[in-house]
Amino acid sequence: MANAANILPELQSALATTRSKIVDALAGEIGIYTFPDGTTDPAIALLGLGSNVEVYPPQGTTVTGGLEVVLVTLNSVRIEQRLDGIVQNVVTQIVLRQYDVSKSTINPLFKLLSALDVAGDPIRTISDPFIGNIETCEIQILHSFYTGDL
Repeated sequence: MANAANILPELQSALATTRSKIVDALAGEIGIYTFPDGTTDPAIALLGLGSNVEVYPPQGTTVTGGLEVVLVTLNSVRIEQRLDGIVQNVVTQIVLRQYDVSKSTINPLFKLLSALDVAGDPIRTISDPFIGNIETCEIQILHSFYTGDL
């Protein structure tokens, strides 16, 4: 049960679980971050509420191997009153960015739809060589935390 004043520890745990599910679902499709100092990490960024950094990856980082996954947790918390407490709902937006122009976000999207409880319809933006954008796909998931006996 969440503490009404601080759901952050439970949110961080939920985000770690979500990240793990994404890694499992997209095994072999996630690209690699190469940081300015030469170190590398899977191309998964966790931003917003529940993250420990303001900007990630740092400026000058490159993505290789194609797919970058960005999780952005909004800091707006929707409150639903119950007879014996409240439910606090936090939205995390997951953005798939496909840097490999020979691939799309469709296959990774359907893998995530099978692995996660998605809160709304995905939105896909197709790459357009005339404007120079990359293909992206956005989905949202909802984290709900119950607090009783207020």
